[in-house]
Amino acid sequence: MTMLKDKVALITGGGQGVGQGIAYALAAEGAKVAVAGRTLATLEETCEEIRRRGGTAMAVICDVMSQDDIDRCVAEVVEAFGGLQILVNNAQVVPLGRLLDVSDETFMKGIDSGPLATLRMMRAAYPHLKGDGAVINLASSAAVRWDATGYSLYGATKEAIRSISRGAACEWAWMGFALT
Repeated sequence: MTMLKDKVALITGGGQGVGQGIAYALAAEGAKVAVAGRTLATLEETCEEIRRRGGTAMAVICDVMSQDDIDRCVAEVVEAFGGLQILVNNAQVVPLGRLLDVSDETFMKGIDSGPLATLRMMRAAYPHLKGDGAVINLASSAAVRWDATGYSLYGATKEAIRSISRGAACEWAWMGFALT
């Protein structure tokens, strides 16, 4: 399929799990795919599989909790592929546990790697996405579970991402963005 031919996609957390699956799906539709994450070996495995299937892929080391890494990552993707049309914010440290058991440090890693990283990545990609860009921010139903035991802090980080996405949809949609 070629629905995304000549489009460039950047997926955070693309070396494994959901991010890897998204990378495979976008590549299958013809997108050039950049997978970003902290572990080069898993990123390279994803890229090798995409290439084996006939796609184009590159690995970019990026800790989404670092503004410098985010800026460098976006710049490397744009330099290598000549643009950026699709941003998928998938990477996140997941702060699971009961309220009295999760440390402030663990919760803040969830904030730093989730809503703050999502915002930073969107800001870095913004100039390249104008016109025909799409941003996909992964959220969760964790905040509306019937029993939030052990999930409330994770749910809080995902609700913040949902709110940032709504704000971006209102502020940026007039420029041709698609936000989900």
